[in-house]
Amino acid sequence: MAMKPISALQYFTWSQFSKPSNDRLALRAIKKNKFRSLVEVGLGEGVRCERMIRVAQKYSGAKTIRYTGVDLFEARESSETNLKLIEMHRQLNGLGAKAQLVPGDFGSATQRIANSHLRTDLVIIDCGNQGDVFADEEFASAWKFLPRMLHASSQVMLFFPNDEYEVFNFLDVEDQLRKLDSGVEVKRAA
Repeated sequence: MAMKPISALQYFTWSQFSKPSNDRLALRAIKKNKFRSLVEVGLGEGVRCERMIRVAQKYSGAKTIRYTGVDLFEARESSETNLKLIEMHRQLNGLGAKAQLVPGDFGSATQRIANSHLRTDLVIIDCGNQGDVFADEEFASAWKFLPRMLHASSQVMLFFPNDEYEVFNFLDVEDQLRKLDSGVEVKRAA
């Protein structure tokens, strides 16, 4: 059973005041582009995923929203906010979306899901405290699988601490991949 749709006021509140501000960027992109197929790597406390699904349900016009969340879940380093896989399943089941949770890191999970997630509209990658992600060998190898998941209007958002972010479209992802394959040093834009 799906939850009651969000109101315009609820969307406004989330899209203007959510913390961190990167969440606002994702919610606005979902509404503007009517995204209905979402992949999120690094779920944090699990708040952003629910909001993204609910905004997509309201503004995409699609009957079903497809959401995939990739996280280490119980394998995360110990913290007060460790997500439990079973708890996230329960939370997402109540939203009425076609939700899938994949335990693992960006590198291993992306390789496993790439072929089953063709034509994904939005991929969000929470890079945590990792500074130069493109210098990381695991990140670079996982990046090679992204183009097969995307279509011409897809977006990939990399979220960093301190509300820093980078947004890539399909052509940007392929350009970064060419640079990685040719051995050119790829740096963050920030």
